[in-house]
Amino acid sequence: MSNTSKINFASENYAGVQHDIMQALADVNTGSAPSYGNDSYTAEGIAAIKNNFGDDIEVFFTFNGTGANNFGLGAAAARYNSIYCADVAHLYVDESTAPESFTGCRLYAIKSEAGKIAPADLKAAIKRAGDIHHPQPGVVSLTQPTEYGTVYTMAELQAIKAICVENNLLLHVDGARFFNAAVHLDASLKELTRETGIDILTLGGTKAGMMYGEAVIFFYRDASGSRKYHLKRSMQLASKNRFIAAQFKAMLHNDLWKKLALHTNALAKEFEKQVSKIDGIKVAHPVETNAVFLIMSPELHAKMQQHAYFYYWNDLKKEVRLVFSFDNTTEEITHFVKLLKQYANG
Repeated sequence: MSNTSKINFASENYAGVQHDIMQALADVNTGSAPSYGNDSYTAEGIAAIKNNFGDDIEVFFTFNGTGANNFGLGAAAARYNSIYCADVAHLYVDESTAPESFTGCRLYAIKSEAGKIAPADLKAAIKRAGDIHHPQPGVVSLTQPTEYGTVYTMAELQAIKAICVENNLLLHVDGARFFNAAVHLDASLKELTRETGIDILTLGGTKAGMMYGEAVIFFYRDASGSRKYHLKRSMQLASKNRFIAAQFKAMLHNDLWKKLALHTNALAKEFEKQVSKIDGIKVAHPVETNAVFLIMSPELHAKMQQHAYFYYWNDLKKEVRLVFSFDNTTEEITHFVKLLKQYANG
């Protein structure tokens, strides 16, 4: 049986490549071009990002999310620093020991509510500055949107940035689904970064519909000029860099990113609307982007796996996660909900 016989609500990583992105890959797959980013396609990709985020930035392309986070944080933090993040952050939960192994920094997890860190909890966690026996506070890393699909408001980001400034910390954002957050807030990409004081952004491409690739954007100057060396050290320097850059150029062209994020966010809201009508099924967290979390028994989840891929997310809380990709449809949602209702009431 083909994998395509099941509905994919597990992850955007299960999805294929969006049509316009695939065309962009085909368009640059002609002839030869200088390697390691010294080509015109990479320059065009960087120009497209600067057009959306501002000229005074530094942009690097990477293969994947873990590598992008490692590179961005490794270029910003010293090996004696600490990095603060949510207790459910991908950086902390799902990137194995890569961040600490690569950066040499200590990760400190801060309790979160629906994925978000409260400014007061962050402020309370920042301690022992100047104490030689402890890691020195270096970076705050937020996930936007969070692992639960919730979104930090502009005001919340600004409040956290104020704490960073007060404590001489950099603010990093893991934006694997950053486009979805911008659509939810009805903010431009520049507004969501410039007006909130983000210092480093890992801008997701893979989950937005690309074949592979992320971008790391630095919003502050590097007097040492060492970031390119950190990119190589992190094993994220692509020899055929044009194939990542071309995808970002296509993603940003005519606001394709917004069209795709509007679609996936709307699918999540439609799913929430339909599933909320089923007795005994509870939506666990606010639905703000393209993810929906439900309270569901392991038995019901196992039955539904016959028809659809979606993760059992948290055993203790009996949470399941459903994520909607660019190629999902309302018809798939209606079919899934119909089956879920049958099994839930059976």
